[in-house]
Parts: sequence; structure tokens; C-alpha cells
Amino acid sequence: MHVRTSIRTKRILFCGAAALLCFIYLYSTRNSYTSLANGERISLKLLLAGAIKAAEIGGAEIISVHDGFKLDVESKGKTKEGINDPVTAADYRSHCAMYHSLKQAFPGVAVISEEASKGCDRVSIPDLRSITDMVNFYKTGNDETVNIKDVTVWIDPLDATKEFTENLLKYVTTMVCVAVKGIPVIGVIYKPFELKPNCSLYWTWTKHGESSNLQNIPKQESDKMPTLIVSRSHAGHVYNISKIAFGENIQIVSAAGAGKIRARACGVYIYIYIYIYIICFKLLGYKFLEVATGNVTAYVHVTAIKKWDICAGAAILSALGGTITTLDDRSINFGPTDNKLLNSGLLATISDHKWYLDKFSNV
Repeated sequence: MHVRTSIRTKRILFCGAAALLCFIYLYSTRNSYTSLANGERISLKLLLAGAIKAAEIGGAEIISVHDGFKLDVESKGKTKEGINDPVTAADYRSHCAMYHSLKQAFPGVAVISEEASKGCDRVSIPDLRSITDMVNFYKTGNDETVNIKDVTVWIDPLDATKEFTENLLKYVTTMVCVAVKGIPVIGVIYKPFELKPNCSLYWTWTKHGESSNLQNIPKQESDKMPTLIVSRSHAGHVYNISKIAFGENIQIVSAAGAGKIRARACGVYIYIYIYIYIICFKLLGYKFLEVATGNVTAYVHVTAIKKWDICAGAAILSALGGTITTLDDRSINFGPTDNKLLNSGLLATISDHKWYLDKFSNV
């Protein structure tokens, strides 16, 4: 009887000790995570991993809607150029997954999205806490923490909605940007339908690192013929003022092409010659990547544009040494209380920014 009681006591003590150790481990892990998410300071390395994961899960929702053939296309109205501004089930589902997963993981951070939460009760919201195991996967060196009140996350759940409805899937992206004190420092652009290896995910963290497909990009030659990429909605207007600024031989590139188009797919250069035929797309993530990878020399936008469309591209471009300003040479702030609409156009370049500004200022 004494022996049996002793064994039972040892088992209870052993189970109790094991349970205590598990509790201590789980509490310390939880405390470590929430201290990054809820404390006065937040880890930018953790935010980078969260931004990448959010862009990928948004992309998965877009693919799911596309494969299910239930786009549910609606209209948000007309743009200032009179173009229909569509929104689909993919926009809403991507928003729900991206926005709410980021808010749950980083509850103290301001998150601004292009879309509103609609039908989110029908969308499974992924738990981003698993990113604590991913932070060292992206080789970015030492971590950096900032005051959580200084951080604003901008997301575009589906860039190029019109192209998505037309099955022009190569232009579709999800975008996440992390701004600190209004300055974009982390940019993520994800192309969910891209099948080429190492071509779907692009990211940078200023002064810390970038995705491998943005490394070792050849520097543009300063005497290179300017090639401008523009939005289809105002391509004709940009073409007219660009001819005045740069001369009759200026090359204008739109999504479907105009003049001489040079497209590079992960190191492979393709040269296509097409007669001048300009049509209008809004493909902000795609355009910034074209500038960043050297396929064009500048991106020009002359009408109003929303900041969630440009924040991730601005972060990537500036991290690679490029510059983005308004057309009248003012910096663009991305803080939580800043105006979400940019009315004075923008110019994005990887080099020779002042030269382009001077050209346009003379028009």
C-alpha cells in the first residue's frame, strides 16, 4: 500500500512539474510575442515577416475567388477620368484576410486599407503568430525596434482589379507597406499568379535587406533614352506633355504597350516593337517594379492617386536608391493622419530624379 501511494505521488509530482514547465514555456513565448505587438516598441523584423505573410494570404484569397469563377464584380463609381472603378469578391476577401490578420497580430498598429470589411465573417482569418518562427528566414541582419505609435501599415488587397476581371493576371498584385513617422521603410509586393521561380515576391527593408530578385540590378546609364511608364487612364495626356519635355522620340510604356517596350522577366530581356497605341491601366505595383528593375527609367502620374497604391512601391524604390516625390518636388508622407489622396501627381525614378523634375517643370 505504501509503495503504491509513493508511485502515485511521484506520478502526480511528475505530471505537475511537466504541466508547470509547459505553462512557463507557453507564457514566456506568448509574452515575448505580445510584448513586440502590444508594448511601446515594436520589432520591424517581425513586421516585415508579418507584411510578407499578409501579402501571401491575400494572394491566396484572390486565387481562390478566381478559380471559383465567382468574381461578383461591383462598381465603386467613376474615377475623375470617368473610368469605372470596379471592386470584386477577391478585393473584399483579400482585404479581410490581410487587414484582420495584421490587426490581430499587431493590435497597437494603425492599418489602412483600400477596401472596407465586407463579408469578413465568411473569411477565415489566419493567425500570424507563426511568423515568430520566420523572422530569421529573411536575412536582414540585426533587428530594429520603433515606437508602436510611429508605425502605419498601408495595404492594397488587390491592385489591378480591372485587369483581374479581364483575366490579365500577370498585373495583379497584393501590397503591404510599413511606414515609420510617415516614411516608408518596408515594402512588399506579391504577384499571386506569377509562376516563374523567384518572381512572385518582392520586398525591401531600408538599410537592412531586400529579396534576392531585387539584388544586383544593373545600374542605369545616365545617358539612356528616357522611357516612361504611365497609367492608361491618362496616358495620352502624359504623352503630350512628355513630348514637350523630352522631345518627339520619348518612349511611353503602358500596360498594353506603346512605342518600344522593353520587358525583363527575372533577368531575361525581351524587346518588343509595337506601334503607338495607348490604353489605360492602373497597375501601381507592376509599374514601380518596372522602374526598380530597370525596365523603364521613370514612372509618371499626373492625376490624383491614393497612397495605398504607392506606399509599397515607394518603400522598395527608395530602399534601392531611387526617389519618389510629387511632380512639384515635395516629399510624400504616409502617416495615419495624412491625407490619403495625393492630388499633385508623382514622379518615381531609380536615378536622375532632379533631371526629370526639371524637364517637367518647364512644361
